[in-house]
Amino acid sequence: MLRLRKTTSLTIVASCVILSGCLSGFRHPLGPADEGFIEPDLLGRWECASTEDPSPGHITILDFDGKQYYLQFAELEKDEPSHFRAYATRVEGVPFLNVRAIGPKPDDEWAFLEYALVDADHLSFRYVDPQPFEDVIDDGPSVKVRLGDHLQDPEVLHDYLSCTRDEAGK
Repeated sequence: MLRLRKTTSLTIVASCVILSGCLSGFRHPLGPADEGFIEPDLLGRWECASTEDPSPGHITILDFDGKQYYLQFAELEKDEPSHFRAYATRVEGVPFLNVRAIGPKPDDEWAFLEYALVDADHLSFRYVDPQPFEDVIDDGPSVKVRLGDHLQDPEVLHDYLSCTRDEAGK
């Protein structure tokens, strides 16, 4: 189990996704994995900095099976990266990644990341805060409807990462 400690926010989110005891995520994804889709422009290695910690980290995004992604989060100072599965779902036309640790326990939670490809070499993420969904957290369709109603709400979606394509990983 990962401990929360002062580190880049990549590991903080990874920790919260993995820790089943914190209200860090959602019990259900935004949609079924078999309806996921791959955006080829997301694939590759990205150097990212968070809004809270400018220390760079890397995200590698690979097409796993034509519907899901394999994500690897790596901090520059750490030896071991974190591994996740993700797949894309649209909410009111806006793309989100449903993210979960690989090899999760049955009670592990999902995290939702809205992503935007600014251009071929720039990617941004906003994360969905689960707190505004506490009363419907067990009802996946209700979470999706509420998220669709609050896509511009800064209390629901928070700026998270700004990424630049890593030329070495291209």
